[in-house]
Amino acid sequence: MSLAAILSATAPSSDRPDLPRAQLVFAAQTLIEYQAHQAFQAGASQIFVMIEAVTPFFSRMVDRFAETGVDVHLIRDTTSLVRQLPRESDVLLFADGAVIDQKYVAELGQAVGNALLLAEDDSTTAHMERVDAAYRWAGLARVSPATLFNTLDLIGDWDVVLTLMRAVVQSNPKRVTITTSDISEGRVALVDRQEMADLVGKSLAKASWNHWVGAEHYLLQMPVRMLATPLLRMQVPAQHIALAALGVAALGALAIVPGWTLLSLLLLLVALMVDMLSRQLAVMGQQASFGKSRVWLLPMMISLAVLALGWRHGRISDALYLGIITLITVLLAERRGVSGPPRWAWMTSGSALVLLLLGAFVGQFSGVLVLTTLLGVLSLSSMLLMRDSGRV
Repeated sequence: MSLAAILSATAPSSDRPDLPRAQLVFAAQTLIEYQAHQAFQAGASQIFVMIEAVTPFFSRMVDRFAETGVDVHLIRDTTSLVRQLPRESDVLLFADGAVIDQKYVAELGQAVGNALLLAEDDSTTAHMERVDAAYRWAGLARVSPATLFNTLDLIGDWDVVLTLMRAVVQSNPKRVTITTSDISEGRVALVDRQEMADLVGKSLAKASWNHWVGAEHYLLQMPVRMLATPLLRMQVPAQHIALAALGVAALGALAIVPGWTLLSLLLLLVALMVDMLSRQLAVMGQQASFGKSRVWLLPMMISLAVLALGWRHGRISDALYLGIITLITVLLAERRGVSGPPRWAWMTSGSALVLLLLGAFVGQFSGVLVLTTLLGVLSLSSMLLMRDSGRV
C-alpha cells in the first residue's frame, strides 16, 4: 500500500512565540524538513504540512523538496487536506516538534493498518499526550485510509493531529513501545524550543559515532565530532562538505607528481576526515549526499593515490595489494557493520594513510608500505574468518 505523511507546523516555540517550533534549527536544517526527510526515507511519496499561513520559508521549502523529487503540499484547513490526500494511502502522522529515531519511523512505515508509537507513563514523559493509564503518545502514528477519512469528515476546527491520534487509539492499533533510554538519551523527543533542539541534536550526534573502525575510530573521530555539531547548527549541507573532501583528495593526488610524499599523504588524510564529517552530517540530518556511489568514491581515489606513491617508490605491487585490501575493507564495513575483529585490527584507508605517513616522516616509506600491506593481508583474513563472531 502507498504511504503519505502529515506533518504539523502550527505550534509556536516556547522561547520565541513568533516562531513555529517547526522552524527551529535541527540537524543542519529546520525541524519540519528533518521530519519530511524521515517520512520520505520511510516510504512516504507525498508529504502534507499543516500550516497557519503560507510564508516565504514554507514556499522555499516546497521548492527545495521539489528539486529532489519529493512532493510537499502546504495545507491550511481540513477541507484542503481531505481534497488532496490520496484516497488509498496510509498516512504517517508526526506530532508538532517530534524527533523520532529513524528505526521507529521505518517500523511504522512498514506496518499494516493503524499503529502507534508509545512511551511508558512516568516523570520523563509527562509532557507527552496521554493515551491511557499506562502509556503516552511518543509523537508518531500510522493511520489507515478508513480511519483517516472517517475522522477528517468530523474534525471541523479541531486539532487535526491530536484528533487523528485519538481515532487511532480507539481502533485497537498495533502498539510499538519505545524504551526508557530512548527518552533519556534523546532518540525520541518533543522539541519546543531552540535550546532543546540543540541538546537533542548533540545526543543524536553522540549516538551515531559507533560505526567507525581503524584509525577513523581512534584518531579521526575526535576532530570530526568537534566540527559536526557547530556545522549542524550552521546548516552547512553535507553535499558541500563531501565535494570539499574530493577536492582535497585531488590536491593530495596532484602532490604526488612533484614527489611531495608527505604533503600528499597529509592531504589525503585530511580529505578522509572531511569525508567522514560529510557522511556524519548526512546521517544525522537524514539526508543523502551523493547516493551509494559516494561510499566508494573517496576510498577509490585514496587507493589510486597509494598506487601512484608505490610506483614512485618502486613498490607498485605492494601498493596495488594495499589499495585492493582497503577497498574490500570499505565494502565489508558498509555491508556488515563493525562485526568481526576488534576495531583497531581493520586496515581501513585511514589506518593505511597513518602508517604510510609515519613511514614517510622517518624516511622509510618503502619499508612501511611493505609492512602495511602485510598487516592488511592479516586484517582482511581476520575479517573473513571472524565474520560471524560479532566481536568489536
